[in-house]
Amino acid sequence: MRITTYPGAIAQVVTNLVINACIHAFEQRHSGNQIVFSIDKNLKNGVELTVRDSGKGIEKAEQKRIFEPFYTTKRSNGGSGLGLAIVYNLVASTLGGAISVDSTVGVGTSFRLTLPAVCPAARPQK
Repeated sequence: MRITTYPGAIAQVVTNLVINACIHAFEQRHSGNQIVFSIDKNLKNGVELTVRDSGKGIEKAEQKRIFEPFYTTKRSNGGSGLGLAIVYNLVASTLGGAISVDSTVGVGTSFRLTLPAVCPAARPQK
């Protein structure tokens, strides 16, 4: 499948998700750390990118807030709480897609991005 989108925005999203996993998911773990990327290009009108880690997971109460600007569990360690807010805004606004999170404490976290084949803002001009 061919997609028309903003590769810089996708790169920023992936970078922020990986950094977020390194800071939060693998905190105080030195082995067994994995980040797995998968792409499902068989969607009718787009692609699905999943970024899954084998980290410590996210509590259900926190999952509801992680995309809020300035929400962080690392404020005392210099966290700004902007990483996942930026990810959400890039996916929803710039790329015209959707993002969801699924996490189990002690197992890991999965972010699922559903992106259209043609990003609304990147449509070719007629």
